[in-house]
Amino acid sequence: MLTNELRISSPADILSFVPHTLGFAPRESFVFITMRGNTLRATLRVDAPTDTNPKGFSRAMADYLALDTVANAAVLAVYTDQPAADGTPRPFNEHVEAIVETLDAAGLPLKDAWLVTSEHWKNLLCDDLRCCPIESLDSITDGHLNAEMIFRGSSYKDAPGTTYPTFNGPSDTAEQIEHAGHVLQYSEEINGSELWNQTIEQGRPVGPETAVQLLACFQFPSLRDTLMCNVIEPERIDADGSGYLLLGDGIAPDWARVDRAEDAARELITAAPEGYRAPLLTVIGWLYYLKGQSSVAAKHFTAALEDVPGYRLAELMEEIIGNGRIAPVAADEATGYKKP
Repeated sequence: MLTNELRISSPADILSFVPHTLGFAPRESFVFITMRGNTLRATLRVDAPTDTNPKGFSRAMADYLALDTVANAAVLAVYTDQPAADGTPRPFNEHVEAIVETLDAAGLPLKDAWLVTSEHWKNLLCDDLRCCPIESLDSITDGHLNAEMIFRGSSYKDAPGTTYPTFNGPSDTAEQIEHAGHVLQYSEEINGSELWNQTIEQGRPVGPETAVQLLACFQFPSLRDTLMCNVIEPERIDADGSGYLLLGDGIAPDWARVDRAEDAARELITAAPEGYRAPLLTVIGWLYYLKGQSSVAAKHFTAALEDVPGYRLAELMEEIIGNGRIAPVAADEATGYKKP
């Protein structure tokens, strides 16, 4: 198989490709990859189901996968350490059987599937160990595909990037942020959009003074919303009528710019004391939502609400992804995020 000019010749190659395309090693997850012929296409990761409605889960997965309108098959990797229930051949047996049936009825048959645990992997659909033996995880990490991805500069994290260091900056940083906020309110000394756009465009480390000023800017909801819009539309002067940007509908982002904005927001989080991080955590979560990585987005919204309980924008974004919505920009192959 070929995907992005990568030659994939075995299930182990597909499994080594998964964390590279997600950016992290999945755990307790169902990872679907759509296919067209022998070409891998879109990747969908969802948390392993905890519900007792396999048919509802399988229909939801089929609806998501149907967004890839040219796909004609799919494969599935189930990452879990949960044991099979008594009397069943595999973990999540009812969900897997429902997925096979539903995808087949939808014209998107499940071509193959694998179970990946913390100790080994094996075929998920074949129960005969004589033809489908248990395989070592080394066959995934030591394979030529993983080596080629690393050679190309690809890497991934052990878990989604939602862990940030404890603040250890100057003890008066909060006072500095409050002072900068006062300057924002009562003078024109700080132009938030101009400062944020410069920071994104330059792609350089954020200096201490700039960090304080930007942190102050993000504490004001109306200005925060404008700065979010500026990630996609740099020329915007306010957030009026920007709902389509929040939802990722009808947009074609400059993804290199989005990545630079994420990097800058991460720096600002590190420079922010507790109680001032929620806006940036929410911004990063929103960017991951636009990229189609709702699980990482959700972790950032949760972190934002831990930093500032009741933070409304994080609650709103949680409601959006909690309803199973995928950003339209992520669902469209022409506009969706492609990892550099």
